[in-house]
Parts: sequence; C-alpha cells; structure tokens
Amino acid sequence: MKTISQILACCLLATSAMAQEAVVEGKIAGLPDGTKIYFNPIFAGGKPDSAEAKGGAFRIATKASESDLFLLRAGNDRYAKHGGAVFYMEPGVLKVSGKGPLLKDLVFAGTPYARELNSLAGLNNTKPFKARTALGEKLNAAYEKKDTVTLKALRPEFNKLDSAVTGEYEKWVDQHPASPVSAMVLGFFIRYEDMDKLEKHLKDLEPSAKQNVFAKRMQHSVEAARATAIGKMAPEFTQNDTLGKAVSLKDFRGQYVLIDFWASWCVPCREENPTVVKAFLRFRDKKFTVLGVSLDREQDKAKWIKAIHDDNLTWTHVSDLKFWDNAVSRQYDIKSIPANFLLDPEGRIIGKNLRGEELEKKLAEVLL
Repeated sequence: MKTISQILACCLLATSAMAQEAVVEGKIAGLPDGTKIYFNPIFAGGKPDSAEAKGGAFRIATKASESDLFLLRAGNDRYAKHGGAVFYMEPGVLKVSGKGPLLKDLVFAGTPYARELNSLAGLNNTKPFKARTALGEKLNAAYEKKDTVTLKALRPEFNKLDSAVTGEYEKWVDQHPASPVSAMVLGFFIRYEDMDKLEKHLKDLEPSAKQNVFAKRMQHSVEAARATAIGKMAPEFTQNDTLGKAVSLKDFRGQYVLIDFWASWCVPCREENPTVVKAFLRFRDKKFTVLGVSLDREQDKAKWIKAIHDDNLTWTHVSDLKFWDNAVSRQYDIKSIPANFLLDPEGRIIGKNLRGEELEKKLAEVLL
C-alpha cells in the first residue's frame, strides 16, 4: 500500500514558471495557540513557509510557480498529533476551516475551485473510501508487527477496494471536466500506468482544466511513453561522467546498452546492483555494456562515486547531479528508480525495466 509520503517521494518534474504568491488563510477550531503551521508546494519543493496559530487562525504566504499540490502541516513534528492535509491550490488566496484541532475534514472557500475541493473531500465519506481506510490501518499494523501472513491475506481485499476507490475518482473526474482539480486527481490520486487510458482522460478534460502543472506533467508522460516505447529509437542525450567529461548515448552505437537509472541513496537500486553487475560480467565480451544515470544531488557527488566503487559498478556513469530533476530522467519520464532501458546496437529500445532474472534472460535471448 502506498502512503502519501511514498507517493510524494515518487513525484517528479518540478515547475519552472515564474513564482507568484499563494496564500492560505486558516481557521481551525480548537487548535492551541502557538501551534506552528507549515505550508509549502510539494512539486516546487523548498523550505516550508510557516506561521503560528492564534485563536485557531493563521495566514501564510508562499511562492508557487503555478498550480501545485500543497502540504499544510500543524506541529513541529512531521507526524505531530495535529496532522496535515494536502490539497490543490493556485496562486491567490484559499481559505480553509475545520472543526479541529486536527487538520482533517477541511472546508475550502475563497476561490473558484473551492467547491470542487469540498466535493472531492466528500468522497472520503463514501463506502469504498471508508472500507479502504479501515483495511489500510490493519495492513499498517501488520506491517509494523512484520506479520507477513496477515499482510498476504489482506492484500487481495485491499487491492479490490483500491480499484473501487479509483473508480470513484474516475467518476468524479468525468463529472468535473472543466475543473483544474480533475487534473490533480488524475495526476496525483490515480496516477495511471496505462498511458492510453491517461491520454483518453486528458482529452476529455476541457481546456480550463488543463492550464496547470498536473495536466502538463501528464501530457509529458504520454509523449515520453510514446518516445520510449519498445521498438522506438531511444531519445539521445549527453551528460557528464564522474570526471566532468561529456558522454553521449550515441557513443555506444554498435553495442547492446542498458541505460540504468539509479542513485546512491536509493535502497532498492543498491539491492539490484549485484544483479546488474552479474549480467555485465557475463555478457560484457558480447558487445554489452551499461550506462548508469544517477539521480544523486550535487552535494552528494562523493557518495555517488563511493557507491560506484563499493558496488563494483565498472561501467560508464553520468549525471547532472540534479536529483529528481535530472534532465535525462525527465526526458525519459522516470517516476521511480531503479529503472532501465535495454537498447540494441542501433539504439532501438528492446526491453524496459528488466529486473532480477529477467535481465539475464533477455540478454541471453539476444546475445547467445
């Protein structure tokens, strides 16, 4: 089950438009005086703006590139008892109120899309949502206890409820084709992997619903999926290696190449590295190599290089050290790592996201 924090971790493509002021004015009954309120756009990121509540009221202004998903949090602890909420917002003033002191069951006002936010929040009181929430709490409890038997038993029912919730979101979007909130629902709450399905929903939205970061990001995903489909020529790119030397994908023509997206901080990537090393050692004499693209940060360059040595990744590595904003990862629309693309000697994509035994199996198929 994906938590909000896990979903946020996978969200990409920060906006770059000129920032404007976004203001949230709140009135939460029962919120203790002096409670610290934090507020920041999720995709644009950065340090949260903050204010202290007085009489349950607060006002915070922050910078927003355009529309964004905002996180409102009360209390110094990230998991403080007063909790938090995420919601769509555009530059301007949005008013929120609640019975409190918890930041839940919020009511929105002050903007043209506030009515849609309230309508969307109402879905939480429907049967599928309540049932999924209740079962999700049981799954979380089992996970904390490392109760794998219970986890396995509850997973099918949770997946069924999750599908029902997705269906409710889809119906909501169909009923609000002109609302920008619909783009947020498609891009954040549903997050389609089927790009054909996503494209259809995007086409069904009216132009007024698509002038926001969510719709732009989803359109990019649709286009990137077409450009990186099996059988397509891999999009060209150039980035610097660990010594600052420019390396281009076209430099690898004539070889089978695995473009491997990873990072030193990514635990699943580090766990997968031995599999990639094994495949590299087995097939490197048969015109096969790996091109690593790292999503590390500028300040973590030393960690990136150390991970290369520690994991014995003896192939070419490149990065612009811009974390999730890595130009190649954006170009290929990488939403989570590890991720990879296998190219033939002409540069054509012949495999995607080959993990574990699948990687060696595919390489044996084309090289032996």
